[in-house]
Amino acid sequence: MQEYSYYIAGEFRRSEEALTVVNSATEEPFARIFQSSQKDIEDALFAAQNAQKQWRGFSYKERAKLLREVARVMLDNVQILAELESKETGKIFKESLFVDIPFGAECFHYYASFLESLQEKLVRSDGGINLVKYEPFGVVGVFLPYNVPLMIFGFSCAAALAAGNALVIKPSEYGSLSLLEFARYIDLLDIPRGLISIISGRGETTGRILSESNVDMISFTGRRTTLQKIVAQSSLSPKKIVCELGGCNLTFIFSDADRENALQNVLAASFMKSGQMCVGTSVILVEDSIYKEFVNDLVKKARDIKVGDPFDSTSGMGALVSEEHVLDVERRIRELISKGGAILCGGERLNKKGYFFPPTVIEIKDMVYEEFFAPVVLVRSFKRDDAAAIIENNPTGLVLQIWTKDIKMANDLAEKAKCGTVWINTFVQMDSHTPFGGMQTSGWGRELGKAGFFEYVQTKHIGMGFKSTPVWGWFGV
Repeated sequence: MQEYSYYIAGEFRRSEEALTVVNSATEEPFARIFQSSQKDIEDALFAAQNAQKQWRGFSYKERAKLLREVARVMLDNVQILAELESKETGKIFKESLFVDIPFGAECFHYYASFLESLQEKLVRSDGGINLVKYEPFGVVGVFLPYNVPLMIFGFSCAAALAAGNALVIKPSEYGSLSLLEFARYIDLLDIPRGLISIISGRGETTGRILSESNVDMISFTGRRTTLQKIVAQSSLSPKKIVCELGGCNLTFIFSDADRENALQNVLAASFMKSGQMCVGTSVILVEDSIYKEFVNDLVKKARDIKVGDPFDSTSGMGALVSEEHVLDVERRIRELISKGGAILCGGERLNKKGYFFPPTVIEIKDMVYEEFFAPVVLVRSFKRDDAAAIIENNPTGLVLQIWTKDIKMANDLAEKAKCGTVWINTFVQMDSHTPFGGMQTSGWGRELGKAGFFEYVQTKHIGMGFKSTPVWGWFGV
């Protein structure tokens, strides 16, 4: 059984307490990770503080060079990393190989280019000149999710490093292997020892210690309930927190939409990564005049999606991440049915080894703002005049999709929506240049693009006076 050490200040370490990693598609143990201790995390923080003092002195071009090296080793080893992500989390191998990890690498290239063109501001005034400088926070504690760990590593860590910060990274205990393997490649790069440390272990222990520590900033991607714990745990040592929490993502299909285009994209939004995707659709709302026809087509295609081995090229969906997640999905479906929901397809775990759950469509009568983070999508009819109110009443605000030929109406809805991303007649139209993040209970702060960089810096004003100041002689003495 392969064992994966955690990475502290340029040193690979193990502890006496090991956690078993299970293949989501076979339920067979295949690897072990180790529980980082309080001392390990203290060592990582101490090393990060020292490394950051050195790193912040690197020029933008020097930082850019290292970022490109990180991207290079990520792509050079993409097959190994993708295999580990799919084996551990259950998602289809081609998604890890062709989408998730390359997107993470793209973020490092983007921020390298960003640094190469970045100039600090010089503002002239009557009394002199003013410099506006971009200062790093210091050490950033980064919490990564299990579903796309190396992608979110790119989203958050590329910007944080570009800004001059050091990193102590805590991947989910359900998605650690690709990061721990990646540490082996990072170790070969010429970087300050301690600039990047990767710890491992349970959230309630390793995560708690990191939250309570004196890191200068936290970047978190995951569930709202986990963030609540992090906020409480960090209260004795307050720090800036950037977070993306997912949410109930709505998709509206209007009667004038290109139905086949909408249908294909809704299928992807609902069932890619077995629904374990923060930008995935939670509720599909179909205009009443086309509701039955559209939902019938959706259910027919959903039933035809092959669920199976993530490494089988004919599989459309893989497994869920854990037995616990499967049981939680089943429990929540039962609750929904008890409140009047009707299962149109799926709804029960597949009778085979592995944490497999089929594409599931559930019809609801009353609006429910609920995210399953599984291959479970809710469908409901709506009247055109009610769309704005349905959007407004959503307490979350990550992603909204609108499918219609009426671009003016779609843009009006998009303008009013309290949502970080709105896609009109498209899905996953995002790249490293475009900001991403939530509003309302879906989080705060942004990743990607220029906005992502500026989350990880503090602006400093340096004023240099060459003339008498406005207060010269103020007291007449």
